Amino acid sequence: MIHARLSTMTCVLVAALCQFQFAMAQTNDAKVLTLDEALELARSNNRDLKQFGLDVGKQREAVGAAKTHLYPRFDTSVLAAELLAPLDFTIQKGQFGTFPGTGPIPGSNTDLHTPARPIAIASVTATQPLTQLLRIHLLIAGERLKVDAAQLSFEQREQKLTDDVRQSYYQVLQGQIQYESQQAMLKYLEELLQLTDRRFSQHAALQADQLSVKAEVAKATYQLTTIEDKLADSKEALNHLLGRSIQTEFSVEPVGAALLEERDLATARAKALEHRPEIKIAKNRMRQAELETKSEKTHYIPDIAIQASYTSPANINFLPQNMGAVGALFTWQPWDWGEKRHKIREAAVTEKQAGLSVEDTREQILLDVDSNFRRLREVRAHLAVAEALRDAEAEKMRNQKEAYSQQAILLSDLLKQQSSLADAEGQYHQAVLAYWSARADFQKSLGEE
Repeated sequence: MIHARLSTMTCVLVAALCQFQFAMAQTNDAKVLTLDEALELARSNNRDLKQFGLDVGKQREAVGAAKTHLYPRFDTSVLAAELLAPLDFTIQKGQFGTFPGTGPIPGSNTDLHTPARPIAIASVTATQPLTQLLRIHLLIAGERLKVDAAQLSFEQREQKLTDDVRQSYYQVLQGQIQYESQQAMLKYLEELLQLTDRRFSQHAALQADQLSVKAEVAKATYQLTTIEDKLADSKEALNHLLGRSIQTEFSVEPVGAALLEERDLATARAKALEHRPEIKIAKNRMRQAELETKSEKTHYIPDIAIQASYTSPANINFLPQNMGAVGALFTWQPWDWGEKRHKIREAAVTEKQAGLSVEDTREQILLDVDSNFRRLREVRAHLAVAEALRDAEAEKMRNQKEAYSQQAILLSDLLKQQSSLADAEGQYHQAVLAYWSARADFQKSLGEE
């Protein structure tokens, strides 16, 4: 009965292994996606980035709308109404004067009457601003700064997307390496199981040894399943960032390990200050605050405009049917109880805040670069340690395997060494992932796309 159970377990393990090998074969047949290709796809197809791009277009339209205030403004209105009561006026005799040649005008009392009926008043006005042009030009300049701000926000989102793609790409690469490593471990355990089965059949090994190896094979198979599922999740997340179907099959390739910038901190700082959009955004806000202060000061200037108007009342008996006029429109509020003064002071305070924000943003960028530079240096050193420990444990494993094949050590010693090797492999994979993540963070701190 024990042999029947062992045979059933072996069949299950073999079937599971075949399934994993088939899945891996499908992955190997999938298109190899390089990191540069992934970044290019994300910049072209990412839906969130496209929304930021549309914001830039919207802001450009706002500039066009602001420019229209430079030209004459045309206002047209038509009032249609029903008189509720007649309009009656009396012009008294001589109300317009008395002259020697004609006598009084009018010569007698004159009654003017408009019955209760529908009337209409049409009006057309054209106004060309003059002194307001200074304020309008400042408005247009502010809108252009907003276009620049929208473009900088787009670049900032693009850099964040680049970092997200790198991190996700490294997660997939880490999963692939773990998958291949776990497959090698499973293959080794299967060979060990075959060796133990032969010894058991030759009465040179205990059944407990055989069951222990089978348990290790089952454990490795389970771990392989977990790694495969995690790898699938990472691939779907990367596909989503690339703006394509999450079911797209692909594999990734290893990336280089050299970064020239990390060897020179001064160069890294200069590059970050040149390329990071945050400091550009802070300077843009400061320029917007300066323009706002200038715009508030223009309210001390009276508004003067040239205005032409035409009015035509219809169905009113005593009014002219066509009235046109051209003149200058003067508007000014000399007493505002200090409103202009307070608004200018408020804008000046905002301007000072924007200046302080530029300085603080610069220091924050330098802190970010320095921190990521040191972290990258630390994880690189830790990666070298983890790699050395893994190689040492692998060599010990090779020696122990050879000793076990010659019956020089017990199976328990071999399994103990196998566990040590698995721990070393796990630590190495974590160190690799930490290195790739730190490298992506460092590239992001430099403002690289």
